[in-house]
Amino acid sequence: MKKSVLINEVAKKTGISRKETELIINTMLDTIVETLQNKEAVSFLGFGTFEPVKKNAREIYIPGTTRKVKVEEKYSIRFKPGKTLKKKIQ
Repeated sequence: MKKSVLINEVAKKTGISRKETELIINTMLDTIVETLQNKEAVSFLGFGTFEPVKKNAREIYIPGTTRKVKVEEKYSIRFKPGKTLKKKIQ
């Protein structure tokens, strides 16, 4: 589902205008991103948790060669689905 489709569906189900719904969803997504940038987890009970995960610097081999490349330390995002979401997907 694309963001525009999500906005339309939420607007239809709530009776809020599309423009207001778009503002709400954009604000929610911006807040989630800011929280993750601060290295904090974001949890939605029953849905799941978005968590920043630190990946240490390391050296990797390039497949098919013997060349090593150094990969810098970085953060990634891990999503762990909640029990309710897992049950509904099954």
